[in-house]
Amino acid sequence: MDELTSRERVRIALQHREPDRVPIDNGGFVTGIHEVAYKNLLDYLGLEKEIKLTDPVQRLADVDEEVLQRLHIDTRYLFANAGSNWEYREDENGYWYDEWGVLHHHVGYYADSVGHPMSGMSLEEIKSYKFPDPQDPARFAGLKEKAKTLYETTDKALVGGTIAALYCPAWDLRGYEQFMYDTAADPKLANYLLDRLLEWWMAFYEGYLAAIGEYIEYLWTGDDWGQQAGPLISPASFRETVKPRFAKLHEFIKSRTRAKIAYHSCGSVYWALGDFADMGVDIIQPLQPSAAEMDDSERIKRNFGDRLVFHGGTNNQGLFHLEKELVIADAKRRIKALAPGGGYIFSSGHNIQPNCPPENILALFDTGYEYGRYPIE
Repeated sequence: MDELTSRERVRIALQHREPDRVPIDNGGFVTGIHEVAYKNLLDYLGLEKEIKLTDPVQRLADVDEEVLQRLHIDTRYLFANAGSNWEYREDENGYWYDEWGVLHHHVGYYADSVGHPMSGMSLEEIKSYKFPDPQDPARFAGLKEKAKTLYETTDKALVGGTIAALYCPAWDLRGYEQFMYDTAADPKLANYLLDRLLEWWMAFYEGYLAAIGEYIEYLWTGDDWGQQAGPLISPASFRETVKPRFAKLHEFIKSRTRAKIAYHSCGSVYWALGDFADMGVDIIQPLQPSAAEMDDSERIKRNFGDRLVFHGGTNNQGLFHLEKELVIADAKRRIKALAPGGGYIFSSGHNIQPNCPPENILALFDTGYEYGRYPIE
């Protein structure tokens, strides 16, 4: 097969067909590089670049075009802006508020949410709590022009980078333990908050997709439903409270764009793969192999490869401590299992963490580029 453009390559893979090689993704909120690992990578490559952040919580770097090309990346990300009434301001002790009123503390490599504005509030108080404006024009300012320019002047596959979640913002607003308690002890409150967040995201996507919907190949939603050993919540609770809400959100999104939906959910989620497909998910990430029931990539491909495109699957938790040869071996194993027949996008299994050696980063993506050529050996 002749060499395809990045956009053609991604489109064919999303159709569960084999392109010339497996497409490669990096640069999003769940496919990014921590600023420390990125600085080390820049130094290793002998590049001097200003480091900007795409996410101050996860401390993800805005990866420069030269680095994206060195890593053979087929995708380019389009992120919405912050609202007009907020800007990132971290005080001298590392504290800052996001536009939802959640207090974060930047300590060490990341920022933790340490102040939850709805903690202790009654349902009536929560109903009165003011959310940021999802359709603030500042969120989408210049986005359509940027998307159009990238689409017309490059052959890259464009991706909607802003990721919609329901439980994660509820945890931030109420506090993790409090909201998980709410779901059992005060379901009326929990359901109200989830529905209000769902409405917020639908209003947001009205503007976001008006700006970029005609240009992107896929976009992200997601919440974490697995831990290392099994489900984070019971499958029954997931199917009752989570699945119908995301199905509604995905239906809304697909009514406004031809783009596919990539869903991020960490941990042991084999039990939910069929549910993800049922609720309109097209692409599932990260397929965390260190979690229970997630290491058998062959079984995952065999049982769900006709319904889902797989994204990642590599051993991200081993990326920072394994020898380079083992990183390469693991990448080859995932490609061999997940790539045949198409329906696979290669990437790190999640964001690349701060202590990951640059040699391993290059080994990972170079293996995806070199070994991911069809037909897979």
